[in-house]
Amino acid sequence: MTQILVLYAVTVVAFLGLDMLGINFLIRPVFDRHVGHLLASPLRLGPAAVFYMAYVAGLLWFVSVPALKESAPLQALIGGMVLGFLCYGTYEMTNYATLRDWSLEQVAADLAWGTVLTGFSAWFGVAVLSGKLT
Repeated sequence: MTQILVLYAVTVVAFLGLDMLGINFLIRPVFDRHVGHLLASPLRLGPAAVFYMAYVAGLLWFVSVPALKESAPLQALIGGMVLGFLCYGTYEMTNYATLRDWSLEQVAADLAWGTVLTGFSAWFGVAVLSGKLT
């Protein structure tokens, strides 16, 4: 159980740290151009925190814990990228299908970011705990 808690902590720190950078430098500028008038100011941190904590828990359940049992960071990378593509794709494609101002630029940017972010975070957590980071 301690190993899972450490895996969760390592993964959530990687995910949040990278996503803060990605949102500020990659995603926010694209969203500002297309739906800036809809963005909350200030950001509602409570719902964001709930999402992040649950998303990383799901990432561990479906991807990282099975990969850690096999001591396979590459498995975590690939599985994380698949999960990220599916989850971020669900959000982006639903918005693109239903919201007039949603753009293909938003879909492409956020889908690519979510895929890479989720895969890297899963890989990093498993690599750290399996001793294969170096």
